[in-house]
Amino acid sequence: MKSRRKRNGCSVEEHSGHLRLRFRWRGKRFARSSALIDTPENRGQLERLARLIGAAIAAGQDPRPILQGATEPAQELKKSPTVAGYFELWIVDKVPPMVRRAQARDYRRHISGYVLPRLGAVELSALTSRDVLGMRTELLQLGLSLKYVKNIVSGSFKAMIRDAREIDGLMQHDPFVGVRWGRIPVAGPEPFAAEEAQRIIRWFANKRFGFHAGRSRSGFRLRPHAPYHALVHTLFWTGLRPSEAAGLQWGDLDLGRRILRVVRSRHLGEDSAPKTGQAARTVELLTDTVELLRLIQPLRTTPSARVFTNVDGGPLEPKTFSAHWYRCLRALGLRVRGLYATKDTYISLALSAGVKIPWLEAQTGVRYETLRRHYGMWLRAEGGDQLERLARLAPMLAPSETTDPQLVDDTDLLECEEGDLNQVLHASTQGILRP
Repeated sequence: MKSRRKRNGCSVEEHSGHLRLRFRWRGKRFARSSALIDTPENRGQLERLARLIGAAIAAGQDPRPILQGATEPAQELKKSPTVAGYFELWIVDKVPPMVRRAQARDYRRHISGYVLPRLGAVELSALTSRDVLGMRTELLQLGLSLKYVKNIVSGSFKAMIRDAREIDGLMQHDPFVGVRWGRIPVAGPEPFAAEEAQRIIRWFANKRFGFHAGRSRSGFRLRPHAPYHALVHTLFWTGLRPSEAAGLQWGDLDLGRRILRVVRSRHLGEDSAPKTGQAARTVELLTDTVELLRLIQPLRTTPSARVFTNVDGGPLEPKTFSAHWYRCLRALGLRVRGLYATKDTYISLALSAGVKIPWLEAQTGVRYETLRRHYGMWLRAEGGDQLERLARLAPMLAPSETTDPQLVDDTDLLECEEGDLNQVLHASTQGILRP
């Protein structure tokens, strides 16, 4: 007996002279007929909706809401849907690995929570810049920060409208034209002093953490956890982002050559690509960092095993580790700063030490423009050295030994205004010009 081929996703097929959609969801078969005859153009339109349904099924999401209220799915795509209607179609393929899990979460949170209650009933073709500006004003009146409102409006919502224009061809205009933003204050870097960094590292070296003692009935036991100590040291002395350190696997490290490769980051329990293209890089390691990493390297491991683990041996999550981080700062009496301050510390110390900017760019994955914008106060220390070099080329600024004191006319010096620096010069030259 010929076995029936298993269906995956959603398919478009001809039935009684018209096209229909067929898919399976939780073991049940579903079919949605249309009034479209089987032509290449109509099939192409319906296949676009089929791909959205297939993506929802692959993501474990119920695909039926995509079709709710749509008697002719293909026709729904041809006419202008509402903002809310298009969001239901748009969000289904915003799943890993196409987007980061944190980004998908923000899309849903921003648009469902803030955009749809205000603009959900507006048709895409009727959406204007004035609508966008009005929504922005309403969100600011709620007490949301300007930065967060910009993330909602010009981040998540603008991304959806861009796809409606460029991918689905549902809009002929850009409602974000003319929507401008004032300068948004950005918190500067908050590095620790070198002595503070060493105190934090020592705290994690000596701190005893609770762990499950297997089948023991004595409950939690306490012991130092070397991976936490190595993690904090690595963050302070490599410039890695916390998510990059959490994503490290033993196959990414070459301790013999004292390097590691950043090829992934870990956030919200998921591995993904590094934050930017430049963030994928090779990082040089200090000898002390290499020794600490050797101490936590298992005798038997695999290339895909995690370098930094929690007390239960599972993958380390930066968000969960932050509880220990803040406990450390409280115990040491240090001002509270996020875990990302370790990267700020590394960059500020490197700039103060006078490292070459191209090397620091390659080491941290941060472009010079960003270094200059956020770490300019440490870059300025470089200017004093450059000024000294310029001063050596200007010997005429010093008094000449061959100058005849009797030929020097100090009339202008005597008549200078109060506060003029020439007064200082006059006072300092009295012994030279007037024997």
